[in-house]
Amino acid sequence: MMNNTTMKIITGATLVHPSGHQSEGALLIEGNRIRSISAEAPGSLLLNQENVEIISGAGCYLTPGLIELHFNGALGCNLNQTTIGEVQNLLRQLPAFGITSVLFTLITSPLTDTLSAIQTLEEVIHHKAPFQCRPLGIHLEGPFINPAHKGTHPVQEIRPMDLDELNVLLSPMTRMVTLAPEQDTSGQAISILKSRGIRASIGHSNATYQQTLQAIQQGANSVTHLYNAMRPFHHREPGIIGPALTRDELYVQFIGDGVHLHPETIQIILRNKRPGHILLTSDASPLAGLPEGVHGNFSLQDVQVKGNQVLNQEGGLAGSSKLVTDCLRNLVRWQLVPFSQAIQYATANPANFLDEPALGRLEPGGMADLVLWNKETLAVESTLINGQMVYQRSVHGEPAGVRSY
Repeated sequence: MMNNTTMKIITGATLVHPSGHQSEGALLIEGNRIRSISAEAPGSLLLNQENVEIISGAGCYLTPGLIELHFNGALGCNLNQTTIGEVQNLLRQLPAFGITSVLFTLITSPLTDTLSAIQTLEEVIHHKAPFQCRPLGIHLEGPFINPAHKGTHPVQEIRPMDLDELNVLLSPMTRMVTLAPEQDTSGQAISILKSRGIRASIGHSNATYQQTLQAIQQGANSVTHLYNAMRPFHHREPGIIGPALTRDELYVQFIGDGVHLHPETIQIILRNKRPGHILLTSDASPLAGLPEGVHGNFSLQDVQVKGNQVLNQEGGLAGSSKLVTDCLRNLVRWQLVPFSQAIQYATANPANFLDEPALGRLEPGGMADLVLWNKETLAVESTLINGQMVYQRSVHGEPAGVRSY
């Protein structure tokens, strides 16, 4: 599947750019980077095919690889309780879903368990293989959240903000922390995160409108799975949801699995937020991509796939049964936005949010993390990471858990 060809040309595909516009042309890859984009493949390179691999993109869209921004695991791998080998195996499987980068999410758990999981994920990040899905760091979702909006987080492990414990939990690989700002009585947590270059995201929170504004002033720059696990909107107390939709500086993450939010609710987000500040997420659970009836452990309890849902023992949602691939297709299937627009929410936008300028875009100098999609079915035909072909549907068949729309 992989070879040592230095240069590759993808021809015949419709290129989908971060701004949402499309173009026809050829994309030239040299090493692990995009070298150039032109209206047609350079003839001089086509004549010298011994050193150039030509990849046909006929009938396909060509996009940057998808970025999973809120990812608790998948295909049976629970990031809170896993081994280095299990995570590496998962990273090898994700390119079949068009996913080329992932931000590992750890939910609330006992402190020693969280520290152990962080150590495991740090090892994976430090020793990442060049042709696996690219780990971008760690997202701590909890434990400093509001138990009134715990979602599937184990309530016995939710803790008031403790700045000493926060500093223990933070590592060089921490990129984002989801917290409830009203639980931080010192008012210092968000400022500490900002000073260390870590994104502070408001979530699992009962924050009032004024508390939300204060959090924004302190440096919070996103909202985790908008509408879910937070104070509901009220016309006299807009809480978190009001500023999330009206404050341009905030990024908004939403779950597009078709279970957590009604399509009409998503439409409200899409019509109110600047396109560049919309982040499509899956909140994939460890059972994402697995068949009906499968059981597993998540949030310190047994969970099960039932229909399109992953449910805990209380009957509540325990993450999603979908990956961001299906969430992307949902936006198109529901006719909320065209594919060329939806792709921005899962590529360029999360790359910008995490300050990863080489990811999520088709432009010279960008990383050659790329996906070819069948235009008719939106099936993932091929995935490249670092300029190397790591998945081809014609060779492997479509993976379980991915459904064409």
